[in-house]
Amino acid sequence: MNLLLLFRTLKHLRWEQLAYRPLRMAQFRLYRALPQLAFRSTAVGSAVPSVSPQSVETIRRSFVEQFAHLNQSLIEFDGWLGNLKQNRFTFLNRSLTIDPVDWNGRHESHLWNYQLHYFGFAPLAARALAERSDVSVWKACRRLIESWIGEARVGRSDGWDAYPISLRVVNWIYAYALVTEREDESFLAKWRASIFDQLGFLNRHLEHHLLANHLLKNVKALVVGGLFFQNERWLKAGERLLWRELDEQVLADGGHYERSPMYHAQVLADFLESYALLLAFERMKRDAKIEAQLQAMADFLSAMSYADGTLALFNDSANTAETRPQPILKTAKRVVGSSSQVKTDFPQTGYYVWASSNEREKIIVDAGAPSVAYNTAHAHCDLLSYELRLDGQPFIVDSGVHGYGGDRFREYCRSTRAHNTVMFDGVEQSEVWSTFRMARQATVLNADASGDDTTWNFCGTFERYDRRVIHQRRIQRNDYGEWIVTDSPVGNAAMASSFIHLHPAIEAKLLDDAKVLCRLGQRHIVIEAFGNVADAKVIVGDEVSVQGWYFPDFGIAKPSAVIQFDYRVKSGEEFGYRIRM
Repeated sequence: MNLLLLFRTLKHLRWEQLAYRPLRMAQFRLYRALPQLAFRSTAVGSAVPSVSPQSVETIRRSFVEQFAHLNQSLIEFDGWLGNLKQNRFTFLNRSLTIDPVDWNGRHESHLWNYQLHYFGFAPLAARALAERSDVSVWKACRRLIESWIGEARVGRSDGWDAYPISLRVVNWIYAYALVTEREDESFLAKWRASIFDQLGFLNRHLEHHLLANHLLKNVKALVVGGLFFQNERWLKAGERLLWRELDEQVLADGGHYERSPMYHAQVLADFLESYALLLAFERMKRDAKIEAQLQAMADFLSAMSYADGTLALFNDSANTAETRPQPILKTAKRVVGSSSQVKTDFPQTGYYVWASSNEREKIIVDAGAPSVAYNTAHAHCDLLSYELRLDGQPFIVDSGVHGYGGDRFREYCRSTRAHNTVMFDGVEQSEVWSTFRMARQATVLNADASGDDTTWNFCGTFERYDRRVIHQRRIQRNDYGEWIVTDSPVGNAAMASSFIHLHPAIEAKLLDDAKVLCRLGQRHIVIEAFGNVADAKVIVGDEVSVQGWYFPDFGIAKPSAVIQFDYRVKSGEEFGYRIRM
């Protein structure tokens, strides 16, 4: 490991991260050797905690009546639920049959294993029982719950990490509330006891070493679990951290500080569920400030989504079933109402949006900091990159994300060349390394946008992490519907490579050293470079070095055309390209 690179990374971290990371590592190594030290007490056996019927009904009613994002049509999950009976699981678009399930082993990847331990299928199976009397699917789910309770071991199982605990206990509580009237008390008591133990463990192992969306998941679990068991200790801790993190993680424009549309959607759903349940249990009264913040988050999510129900893919973003924007926006409307304004500029988060009146044409530009400085795990080198839709279809797209630890596309997804921006002299915008690390970071100097119904003008500038080059970019739409992207460097740069990533449905043909013909449906579009052009190429599905791939969701890699214009550049001289319909 490069010690200088490590130092440059560590200097951004907060004291909690520096203090808690070695503590958590030491704790889990100790638990592996002596798992009995993980618990101060156990609820299993004689000390099963009770849960009032009123608590169960309040959670069930909130789940059914308010949480639209958790009540999407069961029909689309029928195949998935059917496979559950054969222990066949599909996560991250990768299917495995695991019979029997080894809850202490590692299947596929770390992230895939986490998905297994989340038990996201439990509320679905519970709904199948409650709504359709599908006993067989629920029995399969119950068998897996009992298996996990009996076999997953602290210090050995990924399922005892704080993050999967946080998701699993919430999923189990929701499922419990849906099936409690149709289950026998002996199973319910064992199930409650396990949930109680996991929450107690979680409360002593919050992810202060990671913070951000991980800590929020922990906090949500404490809130939901505290309400379920009416545990005042968990509730007070959860409520205090919940509102602290709302103020910390949500910026003034409503965007989440990690700058990922996908994680923004997750975080919004977490806040909405927590707030709705606290209201339903009369732990608090409606709060105008909190509701304004959540409405602003909904406005941001709306701006980052498209009419076809997909998300913009900046930073670590994927179109997962859990983060579909429209159901989350529907939940937001039910819980906090909706604002009357349509926002297009998000200066604190750093996104700028323009759309035609019918949204058939839409551009989103990323001109914000890579992420909050102390947690850049999901940040990419995508400053001044953009997505552009034409005729209601994706045309120029962000590459997205394929996977995390050990994934063969991970380095590429975070790189400058995976985004619709410029790389000067082959140097990345920010100093990315390892799966989730970023040392020195690019700095945004300015960004602004203005426009009307037919024209738009964006200007943005950032300084590369090594402070040797400043990149200035201007993106314009004129009255004729032509898009013009103009770049210029300030500093010591000799060569520039400008990348344009096309959606896989777009065909691209190189006409000459400065012109590419693209076909979007029946429309032909010409992208023409200007400036001191040295070379032009169209790359599709290259493996070495990786280029020309599109990742709309985890585990999906689609070959797609990438246009690369290379330029000879000098400080202050302009270059770029025009997109002509």
